[in-house]
Amino acid sequence: MALAGVSSPLSNSWSVFNNPAGLAGHEKFDAVFAYQTIFDFAPFNTVSAAINYPASFGNSSIGVYRFGDELFSTTMLSAGFGKKIGIVSLGMKINYLQYSIDGFGKKAIGVAEMGAIGELLPSLTFGMHIYNFTQSVISESTGEKVPVIIRLSANYELSKQVDLYLEGEKDIDEDADVKFGLSYKVIEELVLRTGFSTETNRMTFGAGINISRITVDYALRANETISATHNFGLTYRFTN
Repeated sequence: MALAGVSSPLSNSWSVFNNPAGLAGHEKFDAVFAYQTIFDFAPFNTVSAAINYPASFGNSSIGVYRFGDELFSTTMLSAGFGKKIGIVSLGMKINYLQYSIDGFGKKAIGVAEMGAIGELLPSLTFGMHIYNFTQSVISESTGEKVPVIIRLSANYELSKQVDLYLEGEKDIDEDADVKFGLSYKVIEELVLRTGFSTETNRMTFGAGINISRITVDYALRANETISATHNFGLTYRFTN
């Protein structure tokens, strides 16, 4: 989130929530927990958690995500798998997505995602991610559907301390969003991040701190119309 939402070129503990192809490059057995809040509007709070497991045949992950409150909520259970073949990482994810509205009941559907990450040069990585390529719909009668979102991105390692990110995101029914991100590794244990989104016209800031087997992340997304969004992340590595 601190990189303005740039996600598809990254391989890390959070790839099951972003581009499942990133799981292929993540060789750690770990677990993550995240909490996102808008302090002045509790119904928009989000909680997510996942566990990542690497294996010789490929890396897998199981995650859960929940947004909303008792009046309206979205819950998603995810299972992702990634495998690296040469310079290309491929990934697939299947989601069980459930909407719940007080007084109207619940609706559950399946949503699939796929992605790829290519390391063309040691310092240059490209990412691609398609959310809901199966074009699942919520209701045939009303025409309400889950968005189909395509992301294309690049990650350029300017130096051992600085990474630059660029991502274009397009919901097929909405305007495109172009996102820019920058990360700076101050020391091995501390990374600073910032980003900008053209569609939302919002700046983001954040940092990550590594302490032994634990990583703590924080991101702030500024917004002129509503309160800022605060994002907290915790990663625990079972193996170093």
